Amino acid sequence: MGEAAAAPPRGRPERGDSPMEHILDFFNTWSRKAEELASNIWFNLKTAPSMSDAAMGKLSLGAKALSEGGFDKLYKQTFAGAGADERLRKTFACYLSTATGPVAGTLYLTDRSVAFCSDRPLSFAAPSGQTAWSYYKVMIPVAKVAAAEPVTMKESPPEKYVHVVTVDSHDFWFMGFVSYDKAVHHLVQAVSSQQRGGAAADTAAAVPGDGK
Repeated sequence: MGEAAAAPPRGRPERGDSPMEHILDFFNTWSRKAEELASNIWFNLKTAPSMSDAAMGKLSLGAKALSEGGFDKLYKQTFAGAGADERLRKTFACYLSTATGPVAGTLYLTDRSVAFCSDRPLSFAAPSGQTAWSYYKVMIPVAKVAAAEPVTMKESPPEKYVHVVTVDSHDFWFMGFVSYDKAVHHLVQAVSSQQRGGAAADTAAAVPGDGK
């Protein structure tokens, strides 16, 4: 019989579990994430009718948020209906699909609302016939959101959307996310939490008192 294989000396990593392999695994994982992020940023800019306008819009928004003291203050300044104690949870660079094409902007998720504001003012025909400019804004209370779900229209290249439906059957399609998976996770979580909270409140209200 042959001799039993000797155990590796204490303190030395076993074969297949070397520090270099851990480093290579980490590097490969980081590379894949960096590649995916770069692809998402490219898709985000490419979705706009003009990539240069989209890029300038993002730079302008970043500078504006910085001058206002962050996205939390910018959100409350942008949306008059925001509560003084409303807390901003997440922001996502994306587009809102409209009848005239995708509009580049920022999706704000707070503890009360799902809101969107375009990065730049858009032109429209005023009743006077003159051209006017205004930011494109949408503000939906989370309590009024019936569903938020991920939708993929096609596989190659994938066109990924987040479909938001309100309780009164209004549809909003968001697309071109830089952080699509994170956006889906936080939106679905916010809606689910709101629905669970509402169901619990309805159950508590339906329980009769003990008469005391």
